[in-house]
Amino acid sequence: MHEMSITQGLLNMALEHAGGRRITSIHLRVGRMSPVVPSSVELFFEYLSKGTLAEGAALHWEMQPVEMTCTDCGRQADLSEWADDAPQMLMARALARGCACGSRRLRVTGGVAFGMASIEVADDG
Repeated sequence: MHEMSITQGLLNMALEHAGGRRITSIHLRVGRMSPVVPSSVELFFEYLSKGTLAEGAALHWEMQPVEMTCTDCGRQADLSEWADDAPQMLMARALARGCACGSRRLRVTGGVAFGMASIEVADDG
């Protein structure tokens, strides 16, 4: 149920940035390893935005891939061959293969965040 408070924060931020104008779209970025469930955010957004300047606004989702970096050499791991795998499976495969430098010390450096990228407002003249 953490999506409800996340969605309320997202709505508050969007309304603040809209400056009293009607919001038509909100663009969001969510990492594949983020604990945020987009369908839950959509449901709560519809409920929470009723009666506000964001009512009826479309939510657009941009999924961010998982990124892993070698802690020994700093090289980013190539995870493209497993991009469609479940994040946990992708991580397991990457750790098993390791880095080109021979190290198996990889850490997650991307794909866990959630945030608002931009909003679109109506030009009501």
